[in-house]
Parts: sequence; structure tokens; C-alpha cells
Amino acid sequence: MVCPRCHHPDPGFTFEPVSGEGTLRSWVILHQSFLPGFDTLLPVVLVDVALDEQSDVRLIGRLLDGPDAPLVLGSRVRVAFEDLAPDIAVPAFTLA
Repeated sequence: MVCPRCHHPDPGFTFEPVSGEGTLRSWVILHQSFLPGFDTLLPVVLVDVALDEQSDVRLIGRLLDGPDAPLVLGSRVRVAFEDLAPDIAVPAFTLA
């Protein structure tokens, strides 16, 4: 890892807890899977979220509300971890 601003090899990153709440910045609905094993999830909504505590930090995750969710730019979302396998969870989102 390097600092994204100055490219120093020891950026001194620290972990800071966040609420997991944020604002919807963008989204895309995927109708075709490009990786094996994801066909059963289609269509899937991927959302781009700006976190409340750090608006310059953006997370991409699956919207668990599904493709028919009423999405509007600026909608409020909250994190909901999705279990993929034992001991493996990834951030996903739901409308707040």
C-alpha cells in the first residue's frame, strides 16, 4: 500500500470506526455475469456510496434491496454485511 496523495510507501494509515451510513452517489444494474458463480444473483445492483464520516472515502457494494428499489441520487443507505462463505463477509448496502 502507498499513500494515494504523495505515494509514500509507508502511508501510516490507521483504522477508524465509521457508522456505515452514507449517501448514494451512483449505481449500475448488471444483467450479465462476467464471473462464474454469480448468474443466480442477476440482475444485481452495485452502488457507489460516500460515507458520512469521510465523504472522500467511497465504497462499492451490492444493494440488497434488489433491482426494483426506488433509487435516487442522494438516497440514504446503510451497510449490511453479506456473508459469502464461512468467515467471509463483504460490505453490502440497504436503503435507509
